[in-house]
Amino acid sequence: MNPYGVVFSRGARQDLLKIYRYIKNAGRPETARRLSKIITDTCQSLSENPERGHMPEEFKGIGGFSCRQLVLKRHRIIYEIIGRTVVIHGIIDGRRNISEVLRQRLLP
Repeated sequence: MNPYGVVFSRGARQDLLKIYRYIKNAGRPETARRLSKIITDTCQSLSENPERGHMPEEFKGIGGFSCRQLVLKRHRIIYEIIGRTVVIHGIIDGRRNISEVLRQRLLP
């Protein structure tokens, strides 16, 4: 089976950059680099098995989207499978209101 393509939405790219900057500015640049790589690698690994993430109840009813998530430390990687492409919609701190973030990003 051919792998799926993985693309990051603009919001997801901004999320990753914010995480990196926050940790780097806290005086831990190596930790920032390492975590950014772990998150990126985890997202890219979805190309081989995108259905391994689950669909939380809180995502149901958000404009017909079928988002899934992977949890990595305190971050939730929110993504959607569209055809043969995995779209990463967000890398969001699990303490935030995920449903509201997704509504803002996914609905016109």
